[in-house]
Amino acid sequence: MNKLYKYTSAVLVLLFTFSGHAYANTSDVSSDNLCRNSKVVVAFMNGVFTTLPNADKSKLALEMANGLTTESGKEIRYELLYNYTNGFEDLVEVFEQRLAEHGGLLAGRFELLLESLNGKSAWWEKILESFSFYEGTHHVWLDFYKTEMIHRYASLIANPPLDVNYNEHRVRIDNWALEGMSVMLVAHSQGNLFANAAYNYAVSQIGTGAVKVVHVAPASVITNGEHVLADKDLVIKALSLTGAVPPHTDTIPPYLLRPGGFNDQTDVLGHDFLEIYMNEALDISSALVEKIQAGINALKEPDMNQGMASSGFFTITLTWDGEGDVDLHAYEPSGKQVYYADKKGDSGFLDVDNTSAYGPEHYYASCNKNELREGEYAIKLANYERAQGRTATVQLASWDEGVLSTRYHTFGAATGSTPSASIFNVVVSKDAETQEYKLSYQ
Repeated sequence: MNKLYKYTSAVLVLLFTFSGHAYANTSDVSSDNLCRNSKVVVAFMNGVFTTLPNADKSKLALEMANGLTTESGKEIRYELLYNYTNGFEDLVEVFEQRLAEHGGLLAGRFELLLESLNGKSAWWEKILESFSFYEGTHHVWLDFYKTEMIHRYASLIANPPLDVNYNEHRVRIDNWALEGMSVMLVAHSQGNLFANAAYNYAVSQIGTGAVKVVHVAPASVITNGEHVLADKDLVIKALSLTGAVPPHTDTIPPYLLRPGGFNDQTDVLGHDFLEIYMNEALDISSALVEKIQAGINALKEPDMNQGMASSGFFTITLTWDGEGDVDLHAYEPSGKQVYYADKKGDSGFLDVDNTSAYGPEHYYASCNKNELREGEYAIKLANYERAQGRTATVQLASWDEGVLSTRYHTFGAATGSTPSASIFNVVVSKDAETQEYKLSYQ
């Protein structure tokens, strides 16, 4: 079993305990509509060394703090624009090496990784009491973590992150634009390096008034909205020595006087999103929530691309990197083929078709439980013409969880209306006891 998987599995348990549910469809099963009709999306952009489960946990914290509707009654959808360049697997490997140095007594205990960053961790105290050779280990590990975090953050400022993150974010923004969504971006730490690019692209697609951003612990002096920064955020404070950063906005207590946040955890670096910036026991949390809510309530309707596509129980968004006519084909459980020549299916609809360049194309499966069919939806691609060598990006998303997966395909010779690539097999099923509709994919 992969080291990172074993660690993230442990965090997933905490996530589900914290959330009280496992992202199932919680719609009223007596209603024909399986999805909430959201027109505002709040998207969280995570920072350095953040696992996917912890990023999801941060998104959930935003949902709990800000609610499901705006002041005007518009429903809010919460999503994650994940930053994959976190280097967390490297951190896990180093942690494993440090544990192995002490006789293997803690081998495989990856669930202790984040606890090791908590100076008030009970397990470290017990170890120190029992084994004299552990003395000083905690401080050595904290120094390494701080140094490595600052190094990764600074290097990414100097060398822009991989295009894969930007590309996946752009495809999701394309989908929001097609569905007529207004967008609030909340970015923490390294996520701010992506937030400015995402903000600029979103503005180009839906208009300035329909996009807002709140920067949390930003390292760059360039911001496109309000920011929140703790005075004792040691990561940003260290980065300020190498260049300008925004001024701090709030004061937090010294570490030893700092109350615990989620799961009673603290953060000696004063930088963590949940333990510092969303810690309800600290004033900085209410300041952050106020800024986010003010931004949400100030959002205007999109002034371009509005309502070209519909949200669905799940959606498929296709783009590609140049000219040519690329086609999206969806084979529904009934056997119906949905594509440019026959856009209306038995369960869904191809509501956006592009014949010239770049995309997007958009397919959605109905949110009406009288129309949505159980079974497999095969998602395929065809190079209709002029797209040889082009790389397509295909993104699968659900109405309640946002992006589930993004995949890529580079085209060979044109095949006309015949698909040449299978991208997703999406399965819709219904629980016999709860009558809830669920989604899986291969």
